[in-house]
Amino acid sequence: MSEKIEVILVDLGSTLIKSAEVIDGEIQNRKTWDDIGLLKGHYSETPVIISSVRKDLDQLKNLFPEKGSIILNHETTLPITLDYRTPETLGPDRIALAVGANELFPNKNNLIIDLGTCMTIDIVDSEGTFHGGIISPGLTMRMKSMAQFTKSLPDISNEWQEIDSKNYGKTTKESLLSGSFNAMIHEINSTLETLNKDFASINIILTGGDAKFFESRIKAHIFAGSKIVEIGLYRIWKYQ
Repeated sequence: MSEKIEVILVDLGSTLIKSAEVIDGEIQNRKTWDDIGLLKGHYSETPVIISSVRKDLDQLKNLFPEKGSIILNHETTLPITLDYRTPETLGPDRIALAVGANELFPNKNNLIIDLGTCMTIDIVDSEGTFHGGIISPGLTMRMKSMAQFTKSLPDISNEWQEIDSKNYGKTTKESLLSGSFNAMIHEINSTLETLNKDFASINIILTGGDAKFFESRIKAHIFAGSKIVEIGLYRIWKYQ
């Protein structure tokens, strides 16, 4: 007898579509999809909770069962409080990350650093209040933008891992890498120093596709979490 899937967790990012199944309360069977429509063929009768940073939400509503399915936004009932002046503009991925951090580390001040297409750094305090944070370009975006908005600089976004990573560059490509990579490290560490003045103790969570490149370069203890969004989505789904 096949195991019953409780809910499908779907994360529609700017570049990737990721899903996971919840079976007996456990997050399993992670998959990556080229098209959201392919999910419907596999899970046409299973409730879904979706975090999507894309704008085609009307299409999503027609793909999955209305009963039990959730497209996450600021109006969704949440187990945390949003202290954010424009909640309607708050990305559902940031909401899911905050809930996931609060679920994994309750009663702690949690700082979530998400290193993907964009870099986001958000704080949810020990009382479960989301205070917002920062959004800035991610690693690939920084590299591509310098090539796109100038006439002479090369795009190193597909080759940067083969370039010698020093604190400063001896070639143009090394300099572009240093400017992109080290600027993010300094930005993260500076944010940590600032927030450490506002919060007595901060638990740092590092996640996102580029997290593995930064883990050893960021000050303070790091928990590298790959399931944070999924844990947050499942917690929100159960909270309804």
